[in-house]
Amino acid sequence: MPGKRRQPAHRAIIYGGILGGMSNERVNQLLREVNERPLPPSSYHAIRKHYVPYFEKDMSRLGAAIESPPTYAALKKAGETIPANVGPDDDAADDE
Repeated sequence: MPGKRRQPAHRAIIYGGILGGMSNERVNQLLREVNERPLPPSSYHAIRKHYVPYFEKDMSRLGAAIESPPTYAALKKAGETIPANVGPDDDAADDE
């Protein structure tokens, strides 16, 4: 279930940190520094598994995702494998 929408700066920390190989704990440390709620482990793993391959195929997608995150439906349309238990409009970075 999607939670409160994150701001672009927070998504930049999340996506950039995960794409750069940071641990969930380190991403959460950076989020705390800007007074943002932590990223749950399930969301961290979903981004690593489903979003990182999407970004790696075309890095311009990363910038676009920071501004307006792709939904799982968009990932599926792009040919990425998505989890079976998510709604098409869900975004892992916004999950609580």
